[in-house]
Formats: sequence, structure tokens, C-alpha cells
Amino acid sequence: MWKKTWLIGILMAAATLSGCSCGPNPNGPDGGITTDGGPNDKPDGGGNGSDGGDGGLDDDPTLGSLSISPTKPLITVSGSTAASQKFTVMGTYSDGRTEDVTSKATLSIDDTRLGLFLGSTFNSSTTVGGTSFVRARIGTKSVSTDITVKLDQKVSDPTVPSGSSPVPANPGDRFNGAADASRKPQIVYPNHGVMVPPNLGQLEIHFLSGPSTNTLFELQFTNTITDVRVYLRCYLPSGFTPPSGAVPSGQRGCIYTPAENVWKFLAESNRGGLPVRLIVRSTDDTGSGTVGVSDPISIQFARAEIKGALYYWTTSGGTGVMRYDFAGTGATTATAALRASNINTSVSCVGCHALSRNGKKLVAEVNGQNDGRLALIDLSSFNAATDKVNLAQSGAKLSNFESWNPTGTQFVGVYADSGTNRYTLKLFNGETAAYEGEIAGTGTSTNPANHPDWSADGKTIAYMSMGQAGTNQRSFKGSIKMVTEKTGGWNDPVTVVSSLSGRNRFYPAIAPDSSFLVYNESVCPSGDAHTDCNGDTDPSAKLWAAKLEANATPVELANANKGGVMDKTTTNLTNSYPKWSPFVTRGNSGDTSRLMWVTFSSSRKYGLRQPVTASGENPWGTLLWMAAVDPDKVGTGDPSYTAFALPFQDINTSNHIAQWASYLVSNGCRTDLESCGSGAGTCCNGLQCVQQNQDPPIPCDVDGACLCQAIPVCKLSFEACSTASPCCEGLRCLDNATGGDCAGGSCTCTPPCSGFGQACGAVSACCDGLKCVTGTSGSNVCQPDIK
Repeated sequence: MWKKTWLIGILMAAATLSGCSCGPNPNGPDGGITTDGGPNDKPDGGGNGSDGGDGGLDDDPTLGSLSISPTKPLITVSGSTAASQKFTVMGTYSDGRTEDVTSKATLSIDDTRLGLFLGSTFNSSTTVGGTSFVRARIGTKSVSTDITVKLDQKVSDPTVPSGSSPVPANPGDRFNGAADASRKPQIVYPNHGVMVPPNLGQLEIHFLSGPSTNTLFELQFTNTITDVRVYLRCYLPSGFTPPSGAVPSGQRGCIYTPAENVWKFLAESNRGGLPVRLIVRSTDDTGSGTVGVSDPISIQFARAEIKGALYYWTTSGGTGVMRYDFAGTGATTATAALRASNINTSVSCVGCHALSRNGKKLVAEVNGQNDGRLALIDLSSFNAATDKVNLAQSGAKLSNFESWNPTGTQFVGVYADSGTNRYTLKLFNGETAAYEGEIAGTGTSTNPANHPDWSADGKTIAYMSMGQAGTNQRSFKGSIKMVTEKTGGWNDPVTVVSSLSGRNRFYPAIAPDSSFLVYNESVCPSGDAHTDCNGDTDPSAKLWAAKLEANATPVELANANKGGVMDKTTTNLTNSYPKWSPFVTRGNSGDTSRLMWVTFSSSRKYGLRQPVTASGENPWGTLLWMAAVDPDKVGTGDPSYTAFALPFQDINTSNHIAQWASYLVSNGCRTDLESCGSGAGTCCNGLQCVQQNQDPPIPCDVDGACLCQAIPVCKLSFEACSTASPCCEGLRCLDNATGGDCAGGSCTCTPPCSGFGQACGAVSACCDGLKCVTGTSGSNVCQPDIK
């Protein structure tokens, strides 16, 4: 992005700027080269290079420009052997002569994940592909070219299903036959167009084998930088049998989970980049058979990893709240955070829950409708295996659904069930669950408030207003409203999305940038008070988005709502209980693009898997799904991508309400801005312990001298940086005072070369086509080299 901006600036300035030269610098930064790139010695061995001019007006020619070859090379990496590429740098001097100046140049690559230089030879990585810039620099002159490292990797899966033999040697040789439509396999999961975080790791590939004569399969992942092929037999995970009717007669169901090295080939090479095309090919073992080819799907990998902890309610193990740590490196399955057995009073279940944003506190309601009793847990000291807690406020009926303010000092709740005379949004103390007041005008006995959600900036609470009263768990004809803060209280409610006959609008969730929300909408088969539109696992429930403003225009998240191949024509998939990951990450569409993640429950088929059957209002249970959302498309069209199932959940149960926290807090770990270091405890996953007001940080060995701070996403060009907040690949974190590596408290991410109007000299060469000259302020800047 920055390079494109600079090139535009060059074109605009070319008509008005005239050439000029940098002043002399006998102490050039690159071992005998002046800041303008001219040699310190005359060609005949005399002279001192003091002129430094560029017009060839004396006997001391200067370096005018550089060129590099080869240009735009493509190198291919196969197996475990690195690929190499030698570069040559030519210099053109002010007297018109050219010279091989490779030995004088410093060569580098912006994205060092792709490999490193040894002298003028680039040696590739064997695990990461991609496209980057190779740069050559002499003094303040630089030249660059694109380089593409393509991974050509072939992997034989070691799993040998019962009754089969291992994948044969050189399995690719078996796939040279003609295409045969009668042998065609079919990919049934994931969905075409899915976006996944690069640290997901467990994305299953489900496919149907085609006819029984297909015995050998090739998964082909390809784009301009990737050609990864996995050879395997058809098999299913141990203990799993597809449900009746899922696999057509004469075929087999197959599920493959990429091995760690395969996932790294795909995710690390393509994070933030182009989609990867996946097809499945099938044949027999003879090497002379025809080949079946599936329809393709595309998979995209997000630029940034997803972090934070996810807590969800499950019906397994006597019901309870489970949790999973996306920032952790331990278990790949969820673990119990709270069970009914953890409550001192006998209760049948704990379910509806909410997490403080830092992950320290959990509030959960017990027993569902017409109960309203709460358990309030400090997760930093709570042990789910052994501890028991009392119900808050001596077991008084307090709330059914809750949401925390940003600081964790209060939560908002609602209780419209039996035994209440308050139907508004109610505020509770975050330490004791004591009632602290209500927000006037938000509910009446006819139109109670429900489903509150407090924004990340603390300024807004969105909620459902019941059009027809019921219980908090089951209510009808809802609208989406919000209240905004004012000094000493809250403004009057504003309708974001109005009620509509034959519909129910419920369960709002405000996006992490506090600019819009998602909510559920279900359609009533008849009337306004049908069981299938009461807000409780409604079959027709879908996700919609609306800006956080009065009378917003809603848009359906059609991609996220979309079912998969195995859902066939079924469109009622119970897409309910949306909740946001708390982080806004960088998107795939440029330096300023953004990406968010929404989780929800759905009764759709998980490829060859399906949710458990259920009793009650919906014949199917639900599993947890996640979809990427581009927040900058809200208001202009569908901002969502197709969804994927969260792989760590127990699929033999029904799972709901995937609430998020920034960090998983356990075993006394310290959260954001809490003390850490010697005697003060360790930071939770996703946080680092740094000394206050020190950059770079020094060892945190003094109790109370250090704080836990979030491990930052890498910083972009010209953003502030530090040792604790590093720059993205290809950028250097330089001290604003000295121009050297960051050693103080004021540093900036600096590109490997400077663009139009930017500083140049000892630590920065000018980018292609620019010249380092003395500007009007007396400092050196890059300008077009106009003769």
C-alpha cells in the first residue's frame, strides 16, 4: 500500500520538481560510499569524492541508478531442499558507463519468512511460500523486484484404514489417466468461500469417495504460490460412523484433518493472501485407471491469528459451561469451567452466562425460565474440579441474561419472569451482584426488556424489546433498541430495528468496534406468537446486521447463514445466539482493511457429521460455528464469509451461546494492566509482562514494577513501535532521535526504503526511481530524479 502511494506521489510531482543533488558526505554509511552513492575514489584512483554531483560535470562520476536481475523471479521449493537464486546488481554512473556493483550492494528480502540472503544469493525457506520484494541498496540508492517462492510439496498421509494398504510410493504417478466423470468424488465440507484463522489448525476436509473402484485420493491445494498435494486412503476418525443416509449407496465417507506440516504449508504461506483452490482427485492403484475430479472450492486464510477465550453452554455432562483458549498451546479440546455440581445449592443446570471482557469474572444463571438465580465466579481463583460457590444475593431472583461493562465493575441484566415487578434493564455490582439500579424507559410489563449487550466502548447497551411479553427465554415480536450513556445516566431508548408482524427480532450483539450489531430474526409460520418464533432455538433463525443508529437498514449475513452441501435444500438452520470475538484484526484487502469474527449456534450439518437429535421445540441440537465479517462492508452489502464449525467442541452434545473474553484466566494468572513479575504472578495467555515506561523493556524482576500488556499485532509502516510492539515483516523499528534501532521511547516502523518526500540518508535509501536530495528544511529527502 505504501509503495503504491509513493508511486502516485512521484507521478504528481514529476511535472513541477527539478533535479538537485545531495551534499557531500565523506563518511558514507556503506563502507566508502557517499550518501548519494558516488564512489569516494576517482576511477583512476585519485580524488576524494567531495563533489557528489550527479550531472557528470567533473571528473568524479556518481552512481545515478541501480538495476537488478533477474526481475520478478519465480523459484519453486520441493521437499526439504531449499531453492536458491543469485542476483546481480548493475550500476549506471553519471558519465554513462555501467558496472557490476553486486559486491558493493546490500541485498535483503522484506518478508524474511520466505528465506534469507547469503551475500547476493537468496536461499528459500522450505515451509513457507509467498511473494515479497527483494531489495538491493548502495548508499541512498536502491532497487527492488518482486520474488515469488512457490511451495511444490507432496505428502503421503500415513493413516492406513482397516483392510487397506499404505499409500504407494510415488502416488502422483497414479493420477495421469484421463478425466472420468463417473469416478467423480465430492467435497462436502468446508463450504466454498470459507475464511479461517491461520491458527485454527484442525479444519477437517470431508468428501464422498465416488464409486468403490476409487481407492487412492489426492487433495490438491493450489494457487500462484502453492501446489500442495496430499495422497491418502479414504477413512473416517476412530469411533465415528456417518448417520444413515449421509453417504450414497456404493460410496464411502472420508474425513481428513491436515497434519501439522501440511497446515503450515497452507496457512503460513497464504495468510492474508489469495484464496487456495481445493479439489479432490480419485483413481485406483493400478496407475492405468481414469481419474475422477471433484468440483473445486476455495479456502482463504486470515492475515491475523484469532486470540482470546471462548466459553459456551453445553448439554453434555449434566450441562455446564465449557471453555477453550485460542491463545493457548495446550489441549485441543474444550474443558469444563462451571458445572451444576459446582453450585452449593442443588440445581439442575447452569447455562446462560456472560464473561467480563478481561476474562476474570463469569456470571451464570441456573435452571432457566422463572428462576433467575445467579452464580458469580472469580475465574482467577476458581477450580472447576473441586470448588463450590454460593448463589449470589442469597439465591434471590436477579436475572436471566447478562452483559458486562468494559471494566468489569458492573453487569446489566434482565428478569421478566415470575415474581418480578421490574421489567427494565437492571444494573448489578460486578463484585457482589448487588442490585444498583435500573435504566428507565427500557421495559414495561407489556414490553419487557430482554437480551442486553453492552458495547466494548461502554457507551451503548443494545437489547431486545418484547413486542409480546413472555419469559426471557421465550418471547415474541421483538424489536432491537439501544440506550446511550449521558452524564450521570442513560438517554431515552432509540429503536435500531423496529418490530414486524410475523417476525421476531432478538439477541443483539454489538461488534467490537461499537459501530454496528448483529441480531437474530426468525419467521413465524402463523401469527406472532408461534413456538417457532419465540427466540428459543427457532428453526428459521438467521443472522442480520445493522448499524448502531436509529432506524438502521438491516442486511442479512447471507454467507454466514448459508448451509453446506449436506444440508441440501434445507434453509431453516437455527442460526442463533450470535456473539463476537473481542478483537478487530487486520483484513486481507490492504493495510487499512479490517476483519472480525462472529460465533453462533446452528443445527446445520457439519459435513458428514450432524448435530444430535433433541427433544422439545427443535428436533435438532446445535453446534458452534464461526464466520469472518468485514465490518467496512456493513451498509453496502453482505459483510460475511461462509462459516466453519469450531473443531474443539464435543459434537455428541448440543452447544449454545459462545461468549468471548479477551483472555482465559486461571490459576491466578494476571490480566491486562495488572502487576506481574517476581512475586506478582505470571500473565495469562495472550499477554506479556513488561516494565512500565521502559522501551525496550528490561527484565521484570521487581515486584510491582511491571504490568501485563497485550501482545500486539505487528505495526504497519510509519506506526509507532517498540521492542514490545514490533513491526511487521520487512519493516525496521527505528529510533526517531538517532535513526538507529529502537533504543528509546519514540520509535517508528520504517520501510526498507524511503518514498517521495520522506527522509533518506544514513539509515534509509530512496525507493526505486527516487533520488536523495537536500530539501528546503536542510534535511535529506527523496524526490524524483528529474534531469
